[in-house]
Amino acid sequence: MTTAPFGRSTAPITHSPSSRNVRFALAVIGGAIVQLVPYLRADTPALLAILYLLFAALGAGFFSGSRPWLAGALSVLLGAALYGVVSQLGYRTEGGTTIGDFITAETGLVLGIVPYAFFGALAGLAGGWLRSRAVGAAR
Repeated sequence: MTTAPFGRSTAPITHSPSSRNVRFALAVIGGAIVQLVPYLRADTPALLAILYLLFAALGAGFFSGSRPWLAGALSVLLGAALYGVVSQLGYRTEGGTTIGDFITAETGLVLGIVPYAFFGALAGLAGGWLRSRAVGAAR
């Protein structure tokens, strides 16, 4: 093993499969939580909200470390699902919301966001490409 200036090792870093899965999950969850901002603000223009979703998916792909396209797509889908849960928590009706109403609303929301998940996958792929360029330049 050799060392570079400032005590950095040039040996390849190996990560365990569990740490890769945790990194992937944290990237997806982080991207999904960030996507709640344009969903919950009523004054956000549609184009800005879409760009926000794509930027969050790019970040999920960048930080996931592996399968960046999947991280981008899942962050968009999970962001929509989280929005559905948060919005239903604040929604009260006279007769109450049944579990069937909730599942129907959640399914419609997630299915409606599927085209954006495709673009989220492309943005995640771009984030993975940026990561490979940045990590390659740092070594």
